[in-house]
Amino acid sequence: MRSVLSVSLPAEKKKAIEWRAKKANKTTSAYVMYLFELEENLISEDELVLMAAKSEKDYKAGKTNKLKGLADLME
Repeated sequence: MRSVLSVSLPAEKKKAIEWRAKKANKTTSAYVMYLFELEENLISEDELVLMAAKSEKDYKAGKTNKLKGLADLME
């Protein structure tokens, strides 16, 4: 079931969203839903900090591999 969400925006922001939606060949609603779905898949800053700390710990413990090139990532 669909419901309506009203959002108050400055006129220039509204125009920018409408322009980007048109450029993406989406309705404004579809574009906002698309952005929301993108945001849901992002890593939070806290998660990123934890991942970096773990990576640093693994590096210092010698648990990492030195790659010769990008092709090594595909193995």
